[in-house]
Amino acid sequence: MLRKGGYTMSAFSAFRMNPFIYSTLEKKILILSQSYLEGTTDTVCMWLNFLQAPYQRFNGEDLFKLENLNQLPNDDEVGLVWYRRKIAHMPVDFATQNDSAHTHYTMNRFLINEFDTLHSLLFYAIDKAKWFNDPVIEDHLNKLRVLQLASKLGLKIPFTEVLTNKKSLIKLQQAYPVLIVKPLSDCIMLEDDDGNRFKMLTQVIDQENMDLIPEQFFPSMVQERVEKTLEIRSFYLDECFYSMAIFSQGNSKTTSDFRNYDKDHPNRTVPYKLPADIASKLQQLMQRLNLKTGSIDLILDQNRDYYFLEINPAGQFGMVSYPCNYYLEKKMATTLLKKLDNEKEIC
Repeated sequence: MLRKGGYTMSAFSAFRMNPFIYSTLEKKILILSQSYLEGTTDTVCMWLNFLQAPYQRFNGEDLFKLENLNQLPNDDEVGLVWYRRKIAHMPVDFATQNDSAHTHYTMNRFLINEFDTLHSLLFYAIDKAKWFNDPVIEDHLNKLRVLQLASKLGLKIPFTEVLTNKKSLIKLQQAYPVLIVKPLSDCIMLEDDDGNRFKMLTQVIDQENMDLIPEQFFPSMVQERVEKTLEIRSFYLDECFYSMAIFSQGNSKTTSDFRNYDKDHPNRTVPYKLPADIASKLQQLMQRLNLKTGSIDLILDQNRDYYFLEINPAGQFGMVSYPCNYYLEKKMATTLLKKLDNEKEIC
């Protein structure tokens, strides 16, 4: 907050002290996102509106309203592209209705592939030099490769293995009595026929639930469970880290995964500063992966050692921005403007 003449001014009103007008820029910022469940993009757009910046938001859902390909964003009008997300969910009108589960899955997979083919045309229609972040890299980030690279750069990681049978799992438990299993790719939300939703989260494997595991199973990523003091979510932007400590270990519901949110007793969260050596290694990791932004998950264990867990290139940074007063949405808007017009200084 800023003070002038004894009055408190918000972050928005502070800009009015020395406004910059960008309506004269010849090119505009193109934001590729989705229509629903994307509050972070909504807030960045609010800041761009406030700065009178030229931009266009094109959501994946807009592709279902196209009259022809000429209505896609035009490369000649675009100076910078920020790829955020594709789509929240397929429109209900195009949902398949079939009693056969196999046919239902196959047709849905076909429709998704059809949509992806049309959406990916945008990746080729806009000059590659104009992309703030690379959508191909972000959509195909390999969690195992990222862990291996982080380890090579000197970051501690939990012992990680991919297993397919119970025999190997029991053998691994001799070295690591408590293990966790998590997806090799992204976590998803499942929904049954009654509309009930289920979250895919990190699951603990111990002696009590070992009997529930079949002798042979789909290739699964298994890690040692690191006894944590706290979890850290850090958002990387413009070569800076904005971090938040999450005290999730005191709640049995969030001990294994803070994303298993307890709305009745939410975890305490506070701003956090990463040690210089950890920040330096993380920056090298982001640069090696050619990522301009991303949400990074870390654990501080009981011996005060930092463990790297994973990177989500499209992580919702609002969960770090609001509790810690980082105003990351404003920083993202001004960063995009800097990239669009390097000759103009952003307040």
